[in-house]
Amino acid sequence: MQLPTEQQCFALWDKYGMPENIREHSKQVTKVAKAVASHIQKQGLLIDIELVNRGALLHDIAKIIAVNAKRERDHGEMGSDIVKKENLCNELSEIVRKHYMSAFNSQCTLEELVVNYADKRVTHDRIVSLSERFDYICKNYPKAITDINSHRQKYYDFEKKYLIDQLDLM
Repeated sequence: MQLPTEQQCFALWDKYGMPENIREHSKQVTKVAKAVASHIQKQGLLIDIELVNRGALLHDIAKIIAVNAKRERDHGEMGSDIVKKENLCNELSEIVRKHYMSAFNSQCTLEELVVNYADKRVTHDRIVSLSERFDYICKNYPKAITDINSHRQKYYDFEKKYLIDQLDLM
């Protein structure tokens, strides 16, 4: 599996017109994802930290494209298509595609789960608790309340399973 370098990810941000606020969000998601992946690795589990890093950097590559097309809920699929179009590895494409709440399940790889989880720990460019993030989503995206209520516990269970609740991410 060949991964892009961080610099190549940043070049893709430029190519696809990622605005500064989404870049800052992606940097914070990457920070959280790398800390969580390292923490999991220290527990003796196999996890590809570089894949997690690149997935976190690119998870919102299509966000502004989707927003401008009034298809924000499709930005994971659109981002996955970009990753494929750029001839990047399928594992990376899947991380981008699966960073939605509804995709957080036992069929995901550990790398997919970590990036998805990390995205739920960042509001804009600020690292927050899961409960704070879920409250923000409910307040600002009322259509997502059903998703949050259906999937919230999975995120808390993930934190406990991998002892992430013991990490100081903020």
